[in-house]
Amino acid sequence: MKTATTTPLEAPRDVRAGALAARLWRQFVRPHAGDLWLLAPALIVVAAAGVAYAAIVQQLVDGLTRNARAVLVWGPPVVVGVAAARGAAIYVQAVASQGLGLKVIRDLQAAMFAKLTQADFARFGREETGRLVSRFTNDINVIAEGLIRSVQVLIRDALTIVGALATMVYFDWLLALVFILVFAVAAPPMAAIARRARRQTEAAQVQLGALTAFLGESLSAARTVRVYGLEAHERARADQGFEARRKAAMKLARNRAQSDPILEIIGGAAFALIFLVAAYRIASGDMTIGELTGTIGAVAVASASARALGGFNTMANEGLAAIARVFALLDEAPAVVDQPGAIALPPTRGRVSFTHVGFSYGEGVALEDVSFTAEPGETVALVGPSGAGKSTVFNLIPRLYDVTAGAVAIDGYDVRDVTLASLRSAVALVSQDAVLFNDTIRANIALGRAGAGDDEIIAAAKAAAADDFIRAMPGGYDAVVGERGALLSGGERQRIALARAFLRDAPILLLDEPTSALDAEVEARVQTALKRLSAGRTTIVIAHRLSTVRDADKIIALDAGRIVEIGRHDELIARDGLYARLCRLQFQD
Repeated sequence: MKTATTTPLEAPRDVRAGALAARLWRQFVRPHAGDLWLLAPALIVVAAAGVAYAAIVQQLVDGLTRNARAVLVWGPPVVVGVAAARGAAIYVQAVASQGLGLKVIRDLQAAMFAKLTQADFARFGREETGRLVSRFTNDINVIAEGLIRSVQVLIRDALTIVGALATMVYFDWLLALVFILVFAVAAPPMAAIARRARRQTEAAQVQLGALTAFLGESLSAARTVRVYGLEAHERARADQGFEARRKAAMKLARNRAQSDPILEIIGGAAFALIFLVAAYRIASGDMTIGELTGTIGAVAVASASARALGGFNTMANEGLAAIARVFALLDEAPAVVDQPGAIALPPTRGRVSFTHVGFSYGEGVALEDVSFTAEPGETVALVGPSGAGKSTVFNLIPRLYDVTAGAVAIDGYDVRDVTLASLRSAVALVSQDAVLFNDTIRANIALGRAGAGDDEIIAAAKAAAADDFIRAMPGGYDAVVGERGALLSGGERQRIALARAFLRDAPILLLDEPTSALDAEVEARVQTALKRLSAGRTTIVIAHRLSTVRDADKIIALDAGRIVEIGRHDELIARDGLYARLCRLQFQD
C-alpha cells in the first residue's frame, strides 16, 4: 500500500499568473457577466460610502467651528443615511459575489468531471481516485475562497483606495503624496509573500490530495485491516499524513500572517508622518483642523483597503496555484479519440479479429504478435497465468487502449476507424466485480441502454434470473442498492449486472468470469442466465473456472503476452501443454 505522502502529478509552475487569471475570466467568469452588473453597483456604493465618511468628518469638524446648530441639524441624518446605504450595499455585495463565485465553481467542477469521463482509461492508473476527488474538493475550495474575495476586493477596495486618495489630494496634496510614498515601501515584501504563497499552496494541495487518497484506500479496506490486525499500522500511516498536512498548513498560515503586521507597521508610519506634516501645515495656516481630521479618516479607510488588498494578493496566488492544477487536468489530451474521418460502426454480426497485435504499457510488453478470431455465436475463453495479457485483450476490443502493433477489427472494420460511441455500443461487459451505482435497481439496469422502458427493464431482469428477488425487496425495482451495491448480496449484484447486459443487447459480450466469487447454488443460477445471454453473441470470457472453459468453442492459452495454444478443451488436455497444466493447478474443483 502507498503512504499518505506520495507525490502525484503536479501542475506546471511556469504558467504566468496573468494567463491563468485571463483564462479563468474568459472561460468561466465571463459567461456570468450579467451577475457582475448586479454586483458592480453594490461594490461601488460600498466604496463610495466608505470614502464619504472622511468628507463627512471634515465637514462636521469645520462646520462645528462655524455654525454648530446647523451641523446638528444635517449631520446625524447624513451619517445615518450613508451608513444605511453602505449596509444595504454590503448585503447585496455578499450575496451577489457568493452567487457568482458558486456558479463559476460549479462550471469548473462540471468541466473537470466531463474531462475525466472522456479521459483515457490509462489515466486512472496514473493517479489514484482520492487525488482526483481532491481536485473537486480541496482545490476547488481554495479557488472559491480566492475568487469570491477577488471579486469583492479588486473592485471594492481598489475603488476605495482611489476614492480615499482623491479625497486626500482634495484636502492636501502633500499629505496624499506622503501616504503614497510610505505604502509604496510595502509593495516589494507583499509581492514576495504572494509568490511564496503560490508555491506553498501547490505543495499543500498535493499533500492534501495524497492524504485524501490514503483515507479512501484505508477506509475502503476496512475488512482486510480488521482481519489482519492492521489497525495500528494504518493509524501510524494516518498520523504521518495528518502531520504532513499540519506542517503544510502551518507554512501557509505563517506566510499569510506576515501580511497584516507589515501593513500595520506601514500604516502606523504613514499616520505618524502625516500627523507631523499636518501639524506643521496647520501651524503655518495652510490646513484646517477639519481637513486634518478628514485626511486621517481617509487614511484609515485607505489603510483598511490596502490591508485587504495585501491579504488578497496572498490569497489570489494561493488560488492561482489551485487553478493551475485544475487547468493542468483540463488540458490533458486523451490519446484514444475518434480519428479524423471515423465512421459509425454499421450493424454488426460481432466477428472479432486480432491480427499480429502488440501492446505495451510504457516499457513493459503486455501482448506480442497475438492473432485469433472470434466468430459470431462463438464463445472464446482466455486462460493463462496472472499477467499473461488476458485483461489487455479485453481492453483493446472497446478501445480502452490502442494497439501499438497490428490491428483489432470487428466485422472487418479496424476499431480505430470507427467512432468510439458506435464501437462501445456494440460491446457489453460483465466482470467479477459487478459495478453498481448508489441508485435504484431500475436505474442501474437502465444504464444498459438509454431510453429503455419499464417493460424492457423487467424483461431483462427476468432473463437474468433477477426479477424474483427484486420483487421480494422492499421497494422492488425502486429499491436503492447502496454504495457499490452494498445492500445486495454478491449474487444479487451479479444478476443486476447481467440484466444490464441483457438490456444492452450488444452483439459482443465480454465476460470477466462473473461467477468466480459466487457460491455453488448462486453460480448455477448465474451460469444459466449467462448461457441465455451468450446465445447468438460473440462471447469472449476470461476463465477461472473449469466449468466455463470446458464448453467453450475455442480456448486461447496466453503466457507472457503471447498465444501458446489454441483449441478445444479435450484437444488441449491431450497436448499436455500450458492449458493442461493450468487445469491441474488452477481449474480443479
